[in-house]
Order: sequence, then structure tokens, then C-alpha cells
Amino acid sequence: MSQFLSLFSVGCVQNLPSKYVPNLSLRPLSPSNRRLAQEREYSKLIDTANAPIFGVDNKGQVNVWNQCAMRLVGYSPEEVMGHSLVEEFITKDYQASVQMVLDQALTGKETANFEFPLMTKANVRLDVLLNATTRRDEQGNIIGVVGIGQDITGRIAQEREYSKLIDTANAPIFGVDNKGQVNVWNQCAMELVGYSTEEVMGHSLVQEFITDDFKSPVQAVLDEALHGKETANFEFPLITKAGARIEILLNATTRRDEQGNIIGVVGIGQDITARLAQEREYSKLIDTANAPIFGVDTDGRVNVWNQCARKLVGYTMDEVFGKNLVQEFITKEYRSAVKSVLDQALRGEETANFEFPLITKNGIRIEVLLNATTRRDEQGNVIGVVGIGQDITGRIAQEREYSKLIDTANAPIFGVDIDGSVNVWNQCAMKLVGYNTHEVMGHSLVKEFITDDYQVS
Repeated sequence: MSQFLSLFSVGCVQNLPSKYVPNLSLRPLSPSNRRLAQEREYSKLIDTANAPIFGVDNKGQVNVWNQCAMRLVGYSPEEVMGHSLVEEFITKDYQASVQMVLDQALTGKETANFEFPLMTKANVRLDVLLNATTRRDEQGNIIGVVGIGQDITGRIAQEREYSKLIDTANAPIFGVDNKGQVNVWNQCAMELVGYSTEEVMGHSLVQEFITDDFKSPVQAVLDEALHGKETANFEFPLITKAGARIEILLNATTRRDEQGNIIGVVGIGQDITARLAQEREYSKLIDTANAPIFGVDTDGRVNVWNQCARKLVGYTMDEVFGKNLVQEFITKEYRSAVKSVLDQALRGEETANFEFPLITKNGIRIEVLLNATTRRDEQGNVIGVVGIGQDITGRIAQEREYSKLIDTANAPIFGVDIDGSVNVWNQCAMKLVGYNTHEVMGHSLVKEFITDDYQVS
């Protein structure tokens, strides 16, 4: 037992409470008595340790079995002492690997963090994380193996649950190790890309499954994650087994072990191929629409400018992109009003049928009828304003012409709105009746200018 106890250094007990440390000041102890006292103390520590500790001799038969091992497995020391650990307490599927670990320790090659199962007396399987330490006598001869374990049954069960959740998640999830080689590939990724787990495991994600034009940026994202800098909403393409290109929106998360060391990257993706195709279609529709469409970001800078807007105003996209719409393309007398409409839309208050002028590249003023629509991202955050316009320059010119013809006609012409209030009163009507425009506009025609006997009829 003394040789086994020597596995634990004096440092293990230097910080123990005083009740566990012998009071050597009571009387002098001989070297042999001092050693025996220390061995007894170490033996007690091992027996009462809050971890399962067991040992086998060089024949693989149990010769150490502490209280924690007894509580965990259910067998008393009397029931296990002298029995073969591997043949009687290890599941058949693990007997060969556990025997190999013990054999290695019996040749001086120790093993750390080896996972294996133990069968309890109640026939329940426990998962144990083991450090197998070579046991030697005072002359250094190997006399057995001591295993210090930890019950990881609960942790393993949780890991299996998480693993199942990842594998069955309704999103493509893949992972790479710190060399960029695939080590996670769930069912959704398999269905989406077409490669089975066996076909991708251990292969380079970037070199074998990413298009050439995206290899560099994808590698950069993985490298950053391997240094702890995670990336969200990164778009990149994957090539399917059938050779098709699919677009993925990725969250790259740093993967760490229990000690916090970075061991790889996990990517949780979303297939946005259809969405991007739809966005491209919408973009094409906007660009080719038979109406001027422009957009600004939250700072009022142009970021949408379709073909009709280019033809109408004369500026190309390159000439307007990033420039302030109000300051550079709106006439001074309308800048305040147009800015107010844009600001309202940036607060979610949209405006319909707003008239304002734009100045063309040739310095010509054109009149535009605008619908200002709030632009939002996928999370509903306001990211700008899109204006769908209509060139009403010709219409307004015609309206002015008609208005002039009516006003100068050689006949009295008047008009009323739906409430019967005067809204048209030409010069001839003014000369005939004697009231000028300001005196009649907005007044009731019937009640104020028609005789009583004709008001009803």
C-alpha cells in the first residue's frame, strides 16, 4: 500500500484542514513511524476522496476500491477484491480497449482522459472518465495500475442530447477543426449539399466545397473564429455533390473544449438560395420598372437608382451613389419639405402622392409625384427609404395651360368642390359679378351668391 500511496505528493495535503494533518509536536516520531503515519493519512484520503478510485494488480485483479467507487458502482470492496476488473465489470464492447489501457500502464505508458463504461451492481451502465496511473513499488518495479475516475454519465447523456439536436436541427450545421477539416456535418447539411457524413469528414471545407471566388473570404472567417472573433450573417456559396451552387447565410461560432481552448469552428447556416434568387428578381424588376425609383440610406445618401431614374434625371448610378439626395438634387425651396418626408419615412411614417422637383444633369427642373416607403431589413429595422415616383412635369404643364385658358376665357367660368364651395372663378366671372377671386374662394356658391328663390331649385 505504501507504494500506491506514494503516488500522491506531499503537496496534496499541504492545504488540508488541520484535523487531517497529524500533530507531530506531541512526541518525536522515528522515520519509520513518521512514514507509516503519512501512509495511513494518504490511505484515508484515497478512501474518502470524492472521486471513484480503483486499482488492479499486474494480473488485472482489483486491489483498490474506495468508498466513492463503492457508492457509484454498488459493489463493496469485499465483492470486487481479487476479481478481474475487465472481465466482470466492463461491457463487452469496451473490454478490449480497457484491457489495452491497463496493459499500456503496466508497461509504464500512462493514459489520461480515457472514457469507458462500468456496469453497476444494479446492471446500470455508467460512463467514467479515467486517468490510468502506473503503480510501482519502492524499487520502481511496476506492480499494478491505479485509476482515478470521474462519473460523466450525466454529461455524456447531455452531450448525446445536444448531438441529437444538432444532427436533427432544421438548419445546416457543420464544423471544422483547427486545421479547417470537417468534423461536424448534420442531416440537414447532408440533405442540402448531397454529401454523406463519411464523404466529408476529415476533408478541407474550404478547398473542396467552396467556390474559388469565395475561398479566401470563407477562410478568413474561419481563421477569425479560430482566434475567438465570431462572425454573424456571412453569405457564402457551397457546391453540392450534383455541382449546383447554393447560397448560405452563416453564423460562425468558436468551438472550445472544457478548458476553454479553441478546438474548431461550428457554422450554423441557412439556405438563402431561393431568397437571393427572389431578391435578384425584385432587383431586376425595380431596375427595369417604367417609373423612376430611387432609395436613400438612413443618412439620406442615394443607394437605389433605377434605369428610369437615370433616363429621367440624366445621372448614372455611379454619379449619384453615396451622395445626399436632398442637398445635391433637390431645389433649395423644396429641400426642407423633401427632407421632412424622408425623415418621417425613416420613423416609419410613410407618405403618398408628395410632389417635389428634381434638377436634371442638364439643369432642367422636373416635377415628380412620390410615394415614400420605409425600407426595413429582415429583423424589421429601418435601413432607409425607397421612393417610387412618376414624372408629372408634362401633366403639370398641361394643368397650367388649362388653368390659363379657363382663367382668360371670354365667358364666366366657376367651379365648386363636393361641399359646394367655390374653387374656380375666372376673370370673366369676376368682371361680371364684381367679386374677385379672394372674395369667393371657399365660400358657398348657393348660399352666398344665389337668390333665395333659386337656391332650392
